[in-house]
Amino acid sequence: MENLMFDYISLGENLDVPMEIVQKFEKEARNEFPFDNMLMEIHVLRAVKAYAKINTRMIAIEN
Repeated sequence: MENLMFDYISLGENLDVPMEIVQKFEKEARNEFPFDNMLMEIHVLRAVKAYAKINTRMIAIEN
C-alpha cells in the first residue's frame, strides 16, 4: 500500500466504518481526482468522518 498523507483507512477502522464503504469512497474520489492524490485523500477522509457521524446519530435515534 502507498503511503497516505491523510490516513483515512486507519480513521475508518477507528470510527467503525466498514472497509467496503471506505473503498467505495476511495474509488469515487480517485475517479474525480485521478491526478491529485492529496485532494483525493482529503475527500475520502471527509467522507469517512461524515459517514461515521451520520451512522452514530442513526444508532442514537434507534436507541
